[in-house]
Amino acid sequence: MDHDGRARINVLVIGAAGYIGSHVVKALRFSGIRVVAYDDLSTGRRAAVPSCTPFYHACLRDRAALDLAFGEEIDAVLNFAGSVSVPESMRDPLRYYQNNTLGTLALMEACVRHGVRNLVFSSTAAVYGNPGQSVQVGEAEAIQPLNPYGASKAMSEQIIQ
Repeated sequence: MDHDGRARINVLVIGAAGYIGSHVVKALRFSGIRVVAYDDLSTGRRAAVPSCTPFYHACLRDRAALDLAFGEEIDAVLNFAGSVSVPESMRDPLRYYQNNTLGTLALMEACVRHGVRNLVFSSTAAVYGNPGQSVQVGEAEAIQPLNPYGASKAMSEQIIQ
């Protein structure tokens, strides 16, 4: 409970030290929401997350670290983590499936273990491949990824469903 007697919301932000994640952390904290940050710091910066925010420096596939983070009484998860370079995914596709797809699977298993049913997953338009002349791509478009990055995110979306 906060000082007004309202229930306090606890949000776990995955990829919290990246560009989007760090801005979301700051916006949530500004709104009075308690944030728990989680990032492997492979591309993010610890300095991007306020020092007063509980921070878990671990790989998303680390079950023990996830369980510790979920021990913070998490109500919702926002997942902004992932490897995002199309050219790199072509050179090292297994890294993308391990990080993006298996990481999402580990996160979903942790959500189930801890009874967390609220999740926002940040995907990519790369799951749609080349939609042709369309300027806008809707969620009803066929999923046809053209590279391991898009395919790893498409597989992650299937795990979440």
